[in-house]
Amino acid sequence: MAPSVMGLTTPWEVLVNSSARRNCTSLASLRFWKWGGLFLPIGNDVFVASPEDTILQLSHDFDFPELLLLGYELCGSYRFPVRGEQTIYGRPVCMTPASLQRALDGREGMHGIKNVRQALRYLLPKSGSPMESVLVLVLILPPCLGGYGFPAPELNMRCYVDECGVTYYIPDLWWRYRNVVLEYFGGRDHTELHDMVSDNLRRNDLLDNGQQVLVAVYEHLINGARMDHLAVQLSHQLGLGEIDMSREARERRRELRTRLLRWEGGLPR
Repeated sequence: MAPSVMGLTTPWEVLVNSSARRNCTSLASLRFWKWGGLFLPIGNDVFVASPEDTILQLSHDFDFPELLLLGYELCGSYRFPVRGEQTIYGRPVCMTPASLQRALDGREGMHGIKNVRQALRYLLPKSGSPMESVLVLVLILPPCLGGYGFPAPELNMRCYVDECGVTYYIPDLWWRYRNVVLEYFGGRDHTELHDMVSDNLRRNDLLDNGQQVLVAVYEHLINGARMDHLAVQLSHQLGLGEIDMSREARERRRELRTRLLRWEGGLPR
């Protein structure tokens, strides 16, 4: 059994910020790490992993959809439940796609960085709920990964509905250049009556402002035929081509939705 010093089993693994300081001893194995932007000080020379570093550390343990959902959580305003608790909404954003990109600059060859760079291609900021993130990924991931390959929308951005630029709504998904809005209603994230009333009033005002409004519900995400029908409607509104309805394409989409929805209860165990 390895000896224990200060309650920690040796040899310790210690990160240093210079390759010249990488001298191992019987107590510690020192590893060089370019940690700029990846660790956050919390006082007394104690550091914790930043959100960007957390993504890097977990990138080789999570599959690609799981890594993306973690990124959406950290870039969004909700937190997945912990130990059976409820999902928390209205939380501060931990990071942005831009901050993650900056953290990766100059770190070519780092373990897991290839997966993170791929995830960055589909990582959007400001998601407001887990189901919103699942819906976005189902829509924008390429068909080879089980998505529909739609262009990325803006998430939870102000859409002004008066000429004075005073009154606005914040649609869930908005393709501004086509005046197309996709709202997530009902199901796992909108269960209270006042939420449903507010959502429908907002929908009416967006329609009156010239936005084409489509609605997604939880049943779309658990039913392939309904999701395909919604994708056809959205493709028509966006002026895009036909949706691949081959058996292989539908099976890839089913597998992606299944893997994404495993995260409804939080981090996979």
